[in-house]
Amino acid sequence: MIVHETPRLLLETWTLDDFDAFAEIARDPEVMRFIASGEPWTDARIGWFMGLQSAFQQTLGYCNWKLTDRASGDLLGFCGLAPLASLGEIEIGWWLKPAQWGKGLATEAADRVVKVAFAVHRINRIVARTYRSNTRSISLIGRLGMTFDRLLDPGPAGEIALFQLDLPVGKG
Repeated sequence: MIVHETPRLLLETWTLDDFDAFAEIARDPEVMRFIASGEPWTDARIGWFMGLQSAFQQTLGYCNWKLTDRASGDLLGFCGLAPLASLGEIEIGWWLKPAQWGKGLATEAADRVVKVAFAVHRINRIVARTYRSNTRSISLIGRLGMTFDRLLDPGPAGEIALFQLDLPVGKG
């Protein structure tokens, strides 16, 4: 089901039919380099993630939606919102297939998600986490207008930075 749209992308809910296309992304060492332990995901972890996103969509009305190319119908990655229970925050996140990097797709999707977070879901603050060495994500975070909040405990790829964006004044 299409939840949101951008000029080039559809942000959609997950189905079981998405497993193989998403597994290709979640098993790619380049994609996973800055994710958690940096290791490609197992089938069980992939299934768990997809199920969790479906549960978030049903209970919260938002999740990390799959990104589908409007023209081809291909699953390109995901972008969306999810609770970050360990910090009591709502986190924006994104992944794309490496072949799609550098085309502005993550920015296009994330910009839409930020607008939806504030206008539709009435979220007052969102955060993003990334390794400080992940310059591509830090650049995108800056384009979204997010600012550095603090350093978190380091992970396998080094220091993890937390960035934040509050609901613009007068928009609540």
